[in-house]
Amino acid sequence: MFAWRSTPRTSGTAASPIGKQLVLAGRLIFGVWMLVNGIDYFFVSLYPMPTGHEPLAMQLMTGLVNSRLLDVAIAIELVSGALILIGVFVPAALCVVMPISVCAAFWAILDHRPHGLALGLGAVVLNGLLMLAYIDYYKGVLQRHALALGES
Repeated sequence: MFAWRSTPRTSGTAASPIGKQLVLAGRLIFGVWMLVNGIDYFFVSLYPMPTGHEPLAMQLMTGLVNSRLLDVAIAIELVSGALILIGVFVPAALCVVMPISVCAAFWAILDHRPHGLALGLGAVVLNGLLMLAYIDYYKGVLQRHALALGES
């Protein structure tokens, strides 16, 4: 999972040249998306941060901002997006950013806005599909009785 340079799955659909190009396109789109979100939040303001329109969504966003947890989440997006974009530690970066994608989709569900919901669910789907393309790197942690270093 912590491979410096990783390649997508070597069997199945992703093994075909078109499959590899789709994985590369998805990785670039997702990496740019995460990187732009981080740059927008910390450095420039290209678009306003959504505050929510429903009371529960507004409470959640207010709590995230006031606790500075939103800063942590966006920093993780920024670093993970850069790693995914340049192709370094891609399986680990995808794994790290998945909880943030799920939280963004959850917030979008609470907000009841179709545009936000499409973006939130799109992030989870794209993240999940990319993780499936790199499934070979997760096999060690997905074993039923995985062994730690030094165990036999």
